[in-house]
Parts: sequence; C-alpha cells; structure tokens
Amino acid sequence: MNVYDQYKTVNKKLICDEKIHFSEITGNRSDYHGQINTNRLLKYPKIGIYTGRGTSHSWLWFVEIFDRMGFYDLSFLTEANIRARSLDGLDVLAMSGGDTFAIAEGLGEKGAEKLERFIKNGGVYLGSCAGAYLPLNSSKKHLNLFNYVPVKIANLTNVLPAACGPIEKFCSSYGCSFIFHPVREDVRLTTNGLIPFIGVESLVAPLYGGPSMLTNDPSQILAKYTGFTDKTLFLIDRKIARDTLLGKAAVIRAKMGEGHLYLFGPHFEHPHFPVANKLLADAMYWDVRSSSPPKESIDRDEMNIQGCNIKDYLRDIKREISNSRIVNAGMETMPVHWTIGNKIYEPAKIRVFIEAIWLRIKILEKVEELTMRRGNDALLIQHASEITSLLREIKRHNNKGIDTLNIAKKLFKILNKTCSLFLDMYFRSKIHHFGQQNEA
Repeated sequence: MNVYDQYKTVNKKLICDEKIHFSEITGNRSDYHGQINTNRLLKYPKIGIYTGRGTSHSWLWFVEIFDRMGFYDLSFLTEANIRARSLDGLDVLAMSGGDTFAIAEGLGEKGAEKLERFIKNGGVYLGSCAGAYLPLNSSKKHLNLFNYVPVKIANLTNVLPAACGPIEKFCSSYGCSFIFHPVREDVRLTTNGLIPFIGVESLVAPLYGGPSMLTNDPSQILAKYTGFTDKTLFLIDRKIARDTLLGKAAVIRAKMGEGHLYLFGPHFEHPHFPVANKLLADAMYWDVRSSSPPKESIDRDEMNIQGCNIKDYLRDIKREISNSRIVNAGMETMPVHWTIGNKIYEPAKIRVFIEAIWLRIKILEKVEELTMRRGNDALLIQHASEITSLLREIKRHNNKGIDTLNIAKKLFKILNKTCSLFLDMYFRSKIHHFGQQNEA
C-alpha cells in the first residue's frame, strides 16, 4: 500500500471515530530515542488553505496531496476570510508559495492579529516557500506585522552574486535588499530525527525560491539542506550555492503559545514527492490539538444538487473548462510570461488550475449528491465562462503584439476564485461519502 492509500485508510477510520495512535503510522514505536511518548491519539483535522492575494498556483499542490490522503475537511480562505472569523474552528492553516509581500499586505494588521491568535490558541500553521518567509522576523512594511519566529534568512543579501541560470527566477526584491535563489528543482535533505520527522533519515524535495534558514535553537530544526541531485538547477556559482544552503535549516518547527508553525523551505506539499508528503501529514497529526473550537455540524448556507440535475450542472462546467483547455493548449507554445508582483507566470501555470477542475469533474459525476454553498452554483458557471473569454482575449492581443499583463492579472484572479469554488463543492461532496462503500 502506498503512502497515500495508507493515510486515506487512516483518515477513513478517524472520521468514523476509530482510535488510532501516532505510533501506528510511524512504525509502532512507543518511544523514539528517549523523546516524548508517541502513543498519542490522532484526530481528523479541519484544514484551511489560503487562496487569496499573493498566492501562486502551488496551493493546488496542497489540494492534491490532501485529496489523495483523504483529508477532505477543507476550507478555502481569502485574505478577507482570514480577517473575518474563518480561522475559528480550524485546526490547520496551509500557506503556500507566491508573493510574500502581497500576502502580508493583503492580510494586513487585522489578518496578522487573527493568524497570531489562531496559532497561540493551538492552531497549526504549515508555511511553504512564501508561506515560510511570512512569519520570519522582518523590519519591512507589512511583513513586520508577522514577526512570529526569530529566524534569519541565509539567502538574503544587499549585493547579489552573479546569476548563471534563468535571470527571471534568480532573485526578488526584499525592501532595499534581495532574496536570491541559489538553485531550483530537487535538493537533498537530512532529518534530525526529531518528532514528528521520525522514521525517515533523508529525502529529496523541490526548492522553488524557499528560504535557507538560520536559528540559534537546534531543537527547532527538523531537516537541513545537505546536498544536490542530478536534477538540481544551479542559478549561481556552485560554491556560493553550497555555502548558502548546505548545513542550513530547510524545515523548522516553532512553538507559539499553544500552537506550532512548520516552515518549509522546499515544497513538501509537491505531489511528486511522497516521502515529503508523508512527513507533512505527520506534522499535522502530531500537533493538531485534541479538541477544536466548536463549529456547527450543519451549514445553513449549504444547498444540494441531486439526481439528473447533477449531470446537467456538471455538463455546463465541463463545457467551459474543456473550451479553456483547448485555448490554453494553443498558448503554451507562445513565448510569453507575465510578472505579477514578485512572481513570474507562464501559460503552463494556467493549465495547473484548469486541470485541477477537469480531472475532478469525472469523480463528481459518480456521486449521488453535490453539496455546495448556496448561490455558488451560478457563480461557478459564470467564472468558468470568464476564464475562457480571458484566455481568448490574451491570445488575440498577443498575436497582435498588444501587452496582456492586465488581462493576465485578471485571469489568475479568476482562476483562483473558480478553483476555490469548484474545490469547495468537490470536498463538501466527497466528505459526505467518505468512509462509505460507495465513496466516489
């Protein structure tokens, strides 16, 4: 049984109120090198995924691995949701890659207060790449609202080294300084044998701009950068890359109040790296609080679609997404990219959003009932139609040599919103059937 099926089986049991201990998923060891006893009960977590301002496509990697592992109790949160009360009742917040400054500015002071309270009250924060930079100490405007973890950034400099790779992927501004990215793609990591990263001594994970971290507290370090692979793409001189990364912290676990922050330099949520995915899931299981703030079991804003109406509704979505796939396929050969904030976007990233919907429509066609927030049914169709229109507009403008940046900004915003709406429906419908014999 692979790791995804293993954890889906565990989650099926948890949602049916079966008792499972942490030691059962880490080798049935009641104690590890004299550390805290691992015989604690697991809990099925309520997880929020940030999809708001500043995020890139990588939040969909969290979606993919959570889907495979049976973590279906998901909420998709914008900056407005976090500034309101949407963290209430959640156990975990997953913050993916993107533009750290845009995320911080979008959340603002109110969002920072809500996030701090969430963690201090026992919440788990999973920060990957930009999500890892966000809570590190900073004097920069907006970022200084999130000074939760006193850790330094090793790849921060006032004077950039010479680039020897794709210049657009090499660095990003950080006030008057620069965050530079020594390498991209796969890097080798070695764990420190600390809970919850037990049973795995070394692994490979992809690095796409995440931090190399320095801390004075070795007990915070779960994994370090220790090497490169044949797939590693060097963006600067190899010696400087080694000095910047090797021996530095790649994953940090920091305590704040009753909660914990996990800061991942590499993308442990990338769906092509099952060992990293397992450790990320173990982190949630280990630190999710035993009891959550109360949350109503019935969402009074939910609506259901049943019977033949499911086929009709999904057909409308499928038609729009199919059209978008066709248009975008023709765009992927175009020599075009857009700089939005501190991030570079290409047509290939559009496909990630589209496929996240397309591949799950077939799954929903098998369910007996679709569940969604009231009013989202029409909104989802509307946004799906907008994607196709914007893609066609970009293609026309590009063929005429007209700048498409503003259209692209609107497109990625709509892609985020459409995916969030669809996936909210998908997971509400999936969790309804989870653990049943006829699960889709």
